[in-house]
Amino acid sequence: MEQHRQRLVEIYRQEGAGEAERAEVKKKLMELTFALQRRHINTLPPPETEDLKSKWPFLFMPRCIYAHFELLTDIDMLRSLELGMEECGRAIPQYFMEKPTNKAVKDVLSKGEDNELALRVVQLLMAHFGEDLTGLILLADVSATTVDVETTLSVPASPRLILHGATGQVTVRGWRITLEGHVISEGITPTFVTGLAAVFAIYYIFNLQYQDEAACILEFTQRRFIGINPESGIKVVSKEKGVIVQKKSSTVNTHVSIILKKLLDFEWDFI
Repeated sequence: MEQHRQRLVEIYRQEGAGEAERAEVKKKLMELTFALQRRHINTLPPPETEDLKSKWPFLFMPRCIYAHFELLTDIDMLRSLELGMEECGRAIPQYFMEKPTNKAVKDVLSKGEDNELALRVVQLLMAHFGEDLTGLILLADVSATTVDVETTLSVPASPRLILHGATGQVTVRGWRITLEGHVISEGITPTFVTGLAAVFAIYYIFNLQYQDEAACILEFTQRRFIGINPESGIKVVSKEKGVIVQKKSSTVNTHVSIILKKLLDFEWDFI
């Protein structure tokens, strides 16, 4: 496995990040070295992200992020999120239009429907939970570089999804993910849902707690859109595969539980 890891580093050094799409990388070498990836990630004390990135550069490419999450949990992250948004993406805005729960929700509704549906859903839910969008998402100019993001934005240590584009209705032109104050991944497909899938997977891959500023939206995403422990339980899915995430409470967050039940009833009526 160590020889395979070195081969991956060599391919990245010689050919660049674009080789993440290469069959030898994503279908062979990354899968063959999965156990070694987990061993390095689970080292105590936890390794620095930059150190992991030097050992496993392809692990931080979107395609490999999704693949690692699937090996870890047996869930196709991107497909699950897309299906979850398709199933209730229309019902959630409709629910809040009929029953706006606070002023922040009304403010989001007043801005129109130009955003991607998935982004609008997340904005409405975060407004309902009383969570500021910056708890998970930061906005940057479409032309902002990695250096610009790291030096001009106030980037915290916990994960953030950086959306690049017009800030009026947040037209997404691209995205990046930051962790420990540094950009660790950059999206190829400029859609919000691909970025949300990648940043969510990061919590599982690197054994991270949900930050308090976005705990409700992340737990809602986990339970409703991804389908992990939908009613109760912890976010750890498979300890045998090397997940050593510090466990969340086995009970559903009260705020999340209430809106899950209300939306479930509404979705059936809406359909």
